[in-house]
Amino acid sequence: MKTAPSLTFEWLDEAHAHGLYEGFSDGQLSRFTPEKPPESLADLRREFAAFNAGPPPGRSEIWMNWAIRELGSGLLIGTLQATVFTDGALWIGYKLVRSAWGRGIGTAAVHWLLQELAEHCPGKVVRAAVDTRNHASQRVLQKCGFAYVRSEPAEIRGEATLDYVYQYRLPE
Repeated sequence: MKTAPSLTFEWLDEAHAHGLYEGFSDGQLSRFTPEKPPESLADLRREFAAFNAGPPPGRSEIWMNWAIRELGSGLLIGTLQATVFTDGALWIGYKLVRSAWGRGIGTAAVHWLLQELAEHCPGKVVRAAVDTRNHASQRVLQKCGFAYVRSEPAEIRGEATLDYVYQYRLPE
């Protein structure tokens, strides 16, 4: 378990589903992502267990997933993800329950993640994709030092959308 000011980061496992299910069931969280809200607590437990187990056999990816806990309340408030793909590309993502929005938690969590990744992947480029309509997530990435590099087509549950891709180079 590692900490940042007012936050703790724990390796994600299926036990975290109970504390995140209600918040992750909010349809607003998936408004700008291809993920659907979990249909049941059991589904979210299975998803988190799969994340914890890592990539399927034969895929040489590295999956890193954390649960975010607020120290003051002890509540689980989100997740962080980092994936190193077979081609070496490093992508991150995060999801916060709505009660954590607008409080600087996303920025603090991404800052923590970049520090964590810098210890293990110095000098590597980190990328993140954000729906063009998700201005709050764009601001989080910009505050964390990410720079816009391109737009690319995306899809959210059958709807054609557009993502902005950002990148950040980890310190050596």
